[in-house]
Formats: sequence, structure tokens, C-alpha cells
Amino acid sequence: MKLIYEIFIITTLFLAICLIYSGQQRIPVNNGKGIDGAFYYNMAAQFNQGINPVVERMPYIKRVGTPFLVSIYSKISGTDLLKSSLFVNLTAIFITVILLSFWLKIFIEVFWIRLLLCFVFMMTWHVPLRFTIYYPMLSDAWAAVWFMGGLLLIHYIRKSSDDNSKTKYLYLLAFSFITAIGSLFRETNAVLAIVVFLIINPFKNLGISSKNMTISYLFQTIKKIVNLYSLKPNLILFLPAIMVILINLIATNFIEIKPHDYSYIRAVFYWFYKKSLPEFLLAIFISYGPLILLIPFFFRQYKLFLFERQEMPTILILALFFSLTGGSNTERVFFMFSFPVIFVLIGLSIKDIFNSSQRWWLYILLGLQTIACRFYWSIPVLSVEKKFFPFFSLIGSDFSDSYLYSNYGGTILNSVLLFQYIFLLIITWYILHNKVNFRFLWRKKNI
Repeated sequence: MKLIYEIFIITTLFLAICLIYSGQQRIPVNNGKGIDGAFYYNMAAQFNQGINPVVERMPYIKRVGTPFLVSIYSKISGTDLLKSSLFVNLTAIFITVILLSFWLKIFIEVFWIRLLLCFVFMMTWHVPLRFTIYYPMLSDAWAAVWFMGGLLLIHYIRKSSDDNSKTKYLYLLAFSFITAIGSLFRETNAVLAIVVFLIINPFKNLGISSKNMTISYLFQTIKKIVNLYSLKPNLILFLPAIMVILINLIATNFIEIKPHDYSYIRAVFYWFYKKSLPEFLLAIFISYGPLILLIPFFFRQYKLFLFERQEMPTILILALFFSLTGGSNTERVFFMFSFPVIFVLIGLSIKDIFNSSQRWWLYILLGLQTIACRFYWSIPVLSVEKKFFPFFSLIGSDFSDSYLYSNYGGTILNSVLLFQYIFLLIITWYILHNKVNFRFLWRKKNI
């Protein structure tokens, strides 16, 4: 399908979703600002008033990008900061969806699968499209724009490197700029400056195996990798990291850290020891819903693909690390850092199962996905505990929104949801491993 038609369909879906969920009530905390949002709101207000330097506590002061854009739009449009933030962030998520469709097209040629994945992305309740309507004062949406832009440029850097094209240097310059700017929207975007080093696939020809896993071999391996990056053609890969450092040094002239005892290292260790393995596993399931269960069963289809693009598994590893150590909202952190890679893997898995006799099971999973993504319910705004029924999510909206997250769900609720996902995983394994045909099940039922 022509690109213009694809963009038109995605735009139509985007506007329809905005219209359908426009009645979503805003988060009641701090008069609609939320908890973290109150810090971003304060920064945007200072930008609006022309205060220099802008003062706020860590880590929010490092994410000046979105509050700055919100203040600019507020001045131009004459609207208050919350309405301005809603518009600015919805614009960002629209751009992200378009970039996501470009990204998916690189790996998945089937149009309807790309469209389905873009639709799932937009409909997932904790993603900035629906979540921004509920919680407008956040920085995730624009961070995703720069992140997606950086990944697309990594693809073109790799492609131009393979073709020995001089445009590689132009792509690297653009990538350096996007990564540096993106780090002002979310500091974790700076890891793209590390990920870009993997476009030369440094681990491809090292011959690592269980037989040669010795200390001396490890040092030899490290030496080989260091020598690889000391070659003149690869020195240019250090440019993005240099740009990130420079732009953050420049930004320090316009910000001031409010005295507070926050420490990145302390936060990392705190959350690392606080989160249990079952809770973390459940958070990953909640992040993507039942469709993520397809990935392990089609690993052979994309094992070589991941090894040829070593930046992609690296992004997954980093996503797991940041979601484990990056705060209480594990689901949102993992999703927003991993969705470009996870959706490619889900898309390839969907393609394989759709072309098999187990296609009927894909339809079942898609049905369950609508429940897990809360297609039928808004994000709850109640602050009191009421009875609820868990079935791959919490049915209804008569409870506090915190129960939707694994970190706040409680032992019983988390256990029920985790059991449902594990049970569904076992059933998926049985159906795919034994190639269970729906017609066979129908005949067996009627014997």
C-alpha cells in the first residue's frame, strides 16, 4: 500500500481514538497535574515567566524539553499550561505513531500487521495517547519522538555503511543532534549514543563459546573490541556521545537543581532490591498484553535477525534494566523504551502464526488483548478501594488507577493476574507445539 494511504489510515485512527476517549476524566491529584506532573508544571510556569535559571529538583530538572515546549505553545495559543501540555503531548504521540509505522515497514512487509501494531500502540491504556488525556503533564511523549527518530537514523547509518556511502556521515550528524536533543526530554535517550556503537556488530566474529570462556580469552575479546573502535572509520561513532555531553553542559547554564537528597545510584539499588521477580514478570506481561506471549515460540524465526542487528537486543536489555530500576511504573518505563523492538518481534510472530493452521489462536489472543489494553474502559480516577474482578486487567473503572500497576496491585491481585498470563502461556505453547487445528478441536468436541 502506498505510504500516503497508510498515513491517512493511521491519522484517521488517531483522531477517532482521541474523540472516543475525550471524555476521560483527568487525574485528580494536584488539580490535574499529578504527582510527577506537578514538577513539570512548575518548570513550564517558570519558562512562561521568563525565569532564568529554571529551578526544580532531580531528576525532573534534567527533562526540560517538554516543559519548554509547553510554555512556548501556551504563550502562542494563550491557553493554560495543562491544556497546552495536552496538545503538545498528543502532537508528539501522533508523530511517534507515524515514525513507528516507518520503522515497522523496514522489517514487516504486510500492511495490515503494521496497522494492527500501530493501533495496539495507540490503544494501550498506559501509552501517552490515552494516558495523556488522563495525565497531560508528562514528558514521555516527546521523549518517544526523539527515540524513534534516533532508531530510524541508526537503520540508515547501518544501511549507508553497508553500501560504503558517504551519506553515513550526514546520518550520523543528524543522529548526534537528535540523540543530544532527546536527552533533554528524557535522560535515558542518551543511551542511543551507546547503542550506535553496535551497528558494526562487534560481537559477530568473536567465536564465543562455553569452551573458551576463560579470563585470558575475555581480556583478548575486550582488546579486540577496543581495537575495532580505534580504527579511523569507526572513530566517528563517538560523535553522538560527545554531542550529548556538550548539550547537557550547555543546558546547565539555564537550570538549577533544587536541593534534594535524590541520587540516581541510590534509586537504582532501591528499586533493584524492592521489586520481586514475579512482580517484574507480571509488569512485562501487563506492558504488552497477551500478544507478547507469541514471541518465545517464534524465536528461531528472528534469532539470526537479532544477531545481525545487535543494537536491538541491546535495547531490550537496557529496557529491562531501566524498568527494573527506574521507579514504580515498571510497565510504562519498559514499554516506552522497548516498544520499537518488541513490536517488530510481535509483528514477525503474528505473520508466522497467521500463515499457519493455528491462525485461530491468534484471533483468541487478539480478543484478550482488547481486554488487557482496556479498550472498553477508561483509566479509573477513584481514590477509594472498591471490589474488582481481574481478567488480564481489572474489569471496569470503579477503583484506584494504582491497582492497574504491578507495583501497587497487592499479593492476591498480582498472583491472580500472573497465574492467568502463565496459564495462557502454557496453552499457547501446547497449541503451537502440537500444531492444534481448530477443525480438529471442533470434530473432537462433536464425537
